[in-house]
Amino acid sequence: MIAPGPIGFIVPVALAQVMDQLVPAFTRATGHRFTVVHRLNPEVPDHIAGGAAWDIALTNPWHVEEIIAAGRAASGSHRPFGRSPLALALRGAADGPALSADEDIAGALLAAERIAITGTGTSGGKFRTLARALGVWQDIGHRVLPMAGGYPMKALLAGEVDMAALPLTNIAPVPGAFATAVCRYGLGVHIDLSLCLSTTASCAARDFAAWLVAPARDARLEQLGANRFQLPVPGVIPRAAEAPPDP
Repeated sequence: MIAPGPIGFIVPVALAQVMDQLVPAFTRATGHRFTVVHRLNPEVPDHIAGGAAWDIALTNPWHVEEIIAAGRAASGSHRPFGRSPLALALRGAADGPALSADEDIAGALLAAERIAITGTGTSGGKFRTLARALGVWQDIGHRVLPMAGGYPMKALLAGEVDMAALPLTNIAPVPGAFATAVCRYGLGVHIDLSLCLSTTASCAARDFAAWLVAPARDARLEQLGANRFQLPVPGVIPRAAEAPPDP
């Protein structure tokens, strides 16, 4: 009997550390292997449009809808996966609960000398929206360092910056860093992630998709920095508001 090929899995950078935790558990339970490709959320549709081989992809809900509308994903395969709040990370270990009040988050941003963000990722735009909503952008904009995907946390751990603004899913699973502040969902700067399946997805990929969204994963997902969410009415998923460009 020929063993099935690996599951082609497109993972957004925002969920890289989460999937490092979850994928091995599925492999141990089923024996299925993976070929994983990491992309920033806005890059996923173009990666698929370029002819990439894949079975399951995770990205923002509006990008999932674009992929399905273009006929590159199976109709009806859109499933919400997780909602991660934007958070502010520091090196070291937490010495108390994370800040959550708007004024405390504003104070933390004003006190930071160098703040790393993902330049072209969803969270980078959310951070700019946050800083403007809190009225601190004019004071901190020159201290914000846009970086390529995956580099804000690397820069933080290396001591090159003293703060990184990232989805909580990029912070909670990482040893040596902690969330000093977590933005409340009411600010609208959270990052939503959904999944879809290719039109030729393997049975193993379909099983994996069902495994990812099963309630049995909820508690572990929360530990890793995300909560479940529900989609609005199909077809009216709003694109994330774009923050004005840096002056």
